[in-house]
Amino acid sequence: MSENSRIKSLIRKLKTDGKTRLIAVIACVIILVLIIGVNLFSGSEKEESFSDPVSEYVYSLEKKLQHLLEQVDGAGKVSVAISVESGMETVLAMTTTTKETSAGRETVSTPVMVNGKTVVLKEKYPKINGVLIVAEGANSISVYTKIQQAALSLLDVKVGQIEILTMK
Repeated sequence: MSENSRIKSLIRKLKTDGKTRLIAVIACVIILVLIIGVNLFSGSEKEESFSDPVSEYVYSLEKKLQHLLEQVDGAGKVSVAISVESGMETVLAMTTTTKETSAGRETVSTPVMVNGKTVVLKEKYPKINGVLIVAEGANSISVYTKIQQAALSLLDVKVGQIEILTMK
């Protein structure tokens, strides 16, 4: 029996036999559910949600460094973890007034307000304490050195703050 005649026979059976039609519909539904399920669970990497800007900053640095290091010839797959000192420091605009009192001079600083909001001059992200890099190709001294130099340049840290390990 040729392929064409098998297809025609199946179509005829689907038109006339209710049981075969039901099985075909159930099979199509199962396939559709599997396709949707696979797309839901294997989609792009889940976006992280952060409760504070420091966590978001650290996560962003880790991802950027990981992506860049994976481009290094021979590095292979790379994972990065960064630890930081503490929270973010906010520098406010301040006005300073000096008063003469019976006890001497008194200096008072108050934040500058515009439209009911404090004026922020700058926000300083926390200092990086340490960097852990795990790379498949880190067992090669040339790859190890390239990874180390890239981390030193990008993160403005000291050599002793970077630990590079070979991925298993």
